Amino acid sequence: MAEGLQVEISYKEIGKIAAPIALALFVPQLNLITNSIFLGHHSEESLAVAALTGVYYLVFAGLGFGLNNGLQTLISRRAGENRPEEIGRIFTQAVLIALVVAAFGIIVTQFITPSILRTFLSKEQAEKSIDFLRIRIWGLPFLYVYQLRNALLVGINQSK
Repeated sequence: MAEGLQVEISYKEIGKIAAPIALALFVPQLNLITNSIFLGHHSEESLAVAALTGVYYLVFAGLGFGLNNGLQTLISRRAGENRPEEIGRIFTQAVLIALVVAAFGIIVTQFITPSILRTFLSKEQAEKSIDFLRIRIWGLPFLYVYQLRNALLVGINQSK
């Protein structure tokens, strides 16, 4: 291995970095499958509401994934240039941006989304979706910080 945060490029190094990342991406998908199985046994309507709200939440999760990719790129670049002092500053700025985006998502979900859902869904489905989203959306800041933490660890080659 090279000095500082720089790494050698080999198949072994790529595997050591990629394996924990792949596992980290697999676990949430396993959770989604398990939730769908249980909700499907509860009722078809519960499964439909969870699917709809899941897609809505996925839009906001995608924003976090974009922040994650951008941060990982910037951190990896600074690590490759052996400028570790800048990594903390970049990470702090990314967390602040993520929290602002999460606050925006929470505000939209609390005040605007209910009107939209009531327009396109039956009253019962809309109310169930709104109730679920108003709880689930509070996980957004935690999701974003978790994603950014992963970007930091991958960017400095600490993916384990």
